[in-house]
Amino acid sequence: MITNLISILLFLIAIILAVRHWQDTTYSLLVSIAAVIYLTPILFNKANLTFASRWLACSLPPVTIVALSVLNKILYAETIRIFNYLDVRFFLVACLVIPVLVVQTKEKALLICALTVSAFFLFFLDPIFNFMDVGYEDLVGDGKQYFFTANFFSITSYIFILFCFLFEKNLSDKAQSENEILISFLNKANKEIAYRNTEIKSQSGELMARQDQLIQANALIEKQKERLLVIQSDLQSELVERNKELTNANDELIKYNHELQQFSYTISHNLRGPLARLLGLTNLMEKDLADLTGAQLELVKMVAQSAKELDEVIRDLGKIIDIRNDIFRIREKVFFQEEWSNLLRSLSTFVQPDMHIETDFRQAPMVFTVRPILTSVLYNLASNAIKYRSPDRALILKIKTARSDDGAVLEVSDNGLGIDLNQNDRNVFGLYKRFHTHTDGKGLGLYLVKLQIESLGGSVEVQSELNVGSTFKVSFKEPTRVEGQVVYESDFASVIYNARINCTTVRWKGQVSSKEYRFTFMKCVDIVRTYRTPFWISDLSDRGSINPEDQQWVISTMMPEAMRYGLRKIATVYRDNQYNKEYFGRLEKIAAGYGVEIKFFADNGQAVEWIESFIETPVL
Repeated sequence: MITNLISILLFLIAIILAVRHWQDTTYSLLVSIAAVIYLTPILFNKANLTFASRWLACSLPPVTIVALSVLNKILYAETIRIFNYLDVRFFLVACLVIPVLVVQTKEKALLICALTVSAFFLFFLDPIFNFMDVGYEDLVGDGKQYFFTANFFSITSYIFILFCFLFEKNLSDKAQSENEILISFLNKANKEIAYRNTEIKSQSGELMARQDQLIQANALIEKQKERLLVIQSDLQSELVERNKELTNANDELIKYNHELQQFSYTISHNLRGPLARLLGLTNLMEKDLADLTGAQLELVKMVAQSAKELDEVIRDLGKIIDIRNDIFRIREKVFFQEEWSNLLRSLSTFVQPDMHIETDFRQAPMVFTVRPILTSVLYNLASNAIKYRSPDRALILKIKTARSDDGAVLEVSDNGLGIDLNQNDRNVFGLYKRFHTHTDGKGLGLYLVKLQIESLGGSVEVQSELNVGSTFKVSFKEPTRVEGQVVYESDFASVIYNARINCTTVRWKGQVSSKEYRFTFMKCVDIVRTYRTPFWISDLSDRGSINPEDQQWVISTMMPEAMRYGLRKIATVYRDNQYNKEYFGRLEKIAAGYGVEIKFFADNGQAVEWIESFIETPVL
């Protein structure tokens, strides 16, 4: 609205000037054209181009004023006097009012553009006049005095008035903004109050009806409160006492647990040295048996046998401590049939022709678990079935798997001697507990089975009947995550094992030193060797540059080592700016020599999809 009013006002002023000089056709025509141009902001506003309309409303007046001044000097040079230079400067100073009226202070870009036009013409008015060969300094004679008189007062007046207007405009805009916020808040508050009033009116009757009930209830509450305070005081005293007792008991448990752990380590590790020396001494003594008498020879043999038995006990204790310390954490995809086939070769010396062994792994062919633990469980249960078979009938050993709600179940059944659970229910999985003495054994196998399975979050159950047979059910709990198992983590790299696709991934985090670079890659080689990993993803996206020596080390040492352990597919993820045709070509050439395929990808997801295309389920 303000822009339109200013345009109309400028139009009327121009029309008045045109009528005033109607006798001068040229001047009157040019002023009339300027009057029509002043109406263009109204047209832009009609087109909803408010930014352009306001800029024109601010820019057209100074432009036309300077243009008419130049024209006036050209047409009527003989009538121009020295004081005529003031009128154009007066109008240019007055033009700064228009931007202040039509532009808000928060529209900084538009405000600066609008003020720049009038400021430009005011500051460079004399250079413009001189360029057009219509300067005023020839009327004065003294150029320096003229430029100071002509520009100093007008420019300082312009700056002073501008800052005054801007300061007032800023205050006005802030007040308007705060007023709008206040009005909005008041409207919202009025609506809230009206809603509350309606709600209060609807509830006032109900509140009055319940007031008497509240008074009575309050009296009852006060009585109950007094009783509760008494009870609370007694409970608080008792709670403080119990908490003190629990704290003392917890401190004692921590102390005993620490002492037991230190004792276990002392037995399993610190005794290894003296025991090794004892075994060495008995070996030396056995070499000189010819010099010993019968009683001495028997004594030496007894000492040697005792040392060997002690060595076995300490080794067994070391296994138990390792399991309790949770050494094994990384899960891998393990197929029961594959493990049983490997294990059967170890048991071949114990398996006799009349033994009948049945396996059925179809319902649960695989499980995500720790391979050594599964191998140990299978070995201990199968070897126990063979060791404690009945002498009256041929052994029938049945091994099968099934799916459960949270994992897989391994069931091992035999028709052997069995266990009297009525007498030995609590000792079945005890350490060094034996139930048949006619054959060699230490009573450690079932204890290890239970300890290992429980360390993985699983469980083991037994059903047995004396002289009928035994059935062991081992439950493997399905791990919550097998894709992103972190094997090694540092500030410069992460080594991750994906059990689902049996793949090793190394993700670099930034620029690394040569030592860190080689150390991390050897960690990856360890995973390839330990978990029989045929697939490898190397994510170079966030890795810095690598020196030529380390690149050569990867090609000549690391890759052949990994390929020797079964690596067959390598996916490399890199960014466009990391592409090194010569280095990648050398990698492909050395890999091809080992029968390994390397592909390069710009995205980790594409690399995983490529690896997944090679996954095959073994035939059971």
